[in-house]
Amino acid sequence: MSSDGIYGMTPAGCVERIRRYELADSSTLRARGFTSPEVEAPEKGAIVGEGILSFTGNLSEQNRDDVMHAFLFATLVANKAFPREEQGKEWYYKFVEAMMDAGWMFTQKFYNDINVGGNSVRMDQLVLEILGGVVAGTTLPGSTSALMLKVAGSAISALKKRETALTLYERNVLEHGVGGTAAGTCTEINGEVTLALGTVRFIRKNTSAQVLFADWDTRDVKLYRGESVFRKVSSIVEQTRDEILRKLGGNAKTKIANYEI
Repeated sequence: MSSDGIYGMTPAGCVERIRRYELADSSTLRARGFTSPEVEAPEKGAIVGEGILSFTGNLSEQNRDDVMHAFLFATLVANKAFPREEQGKEWYYKFVEAMMDAGWMFTQKFYNDINVGGNSVRMDQLVLEILGGVVAGTTLPGSTSALMLKVAGSAISALKKRETALTLYERNVLEHGVGGTAAGTCTEINGEVTLALGTVRFIRKNTSAQVLFADWDTRDVKLYRGESVFRKVSSIVEQTRDEILRKLGGNAKTKIANYEI
């Protein structure tokens, strides 16, 4: 996809803005891989900070790395700029801005509050529901949308069955996050890479010990949803890749690990 001049996305401009961004401390923030027998390889996924990203099997290793590093970079930028739970809207738009500067042009973005029926809500179900709406609205051929959502659901299900990985994820969100969780699914079609992302931001009235697989009392939490679709702009990513890795490396030796689901 050609990008020069689109939304101000020029290689030189993006690299300069990447250099100016400040990142939140991630000295103990980690990515972790795990496996699940329910879905055969080559679909893959990763815990990346506060997000659970999944990838269809046709995605190249370089594109997986680019997605994960951009997501982690944009998360840390937003965490640094807006570190409080009540700054969810500002956090979301800063995250989108940083993703664009990393070379991922948004084709959809939306942020609003959520009115949840009933007395309880589960974050894993809610974030998948939001992601499902995002994926359904993408223009992708054939059964691609269904595959993307299936892979995302399998990634979250696999996480539930891996106690060590789940503990790590919960720690990432509760100790290093600023009030949110995300589920993303990524695919590659004819060389074009698409990332669909569902995000939940929350303001808690009490301190929860678990995020995903627990019932949250709707009286104790205010919920917001973010919906995003990004397309990789290769000409920008090729220019910003090294600078993003340099900043992530300087911030912490954060390791991104794939897992099969």
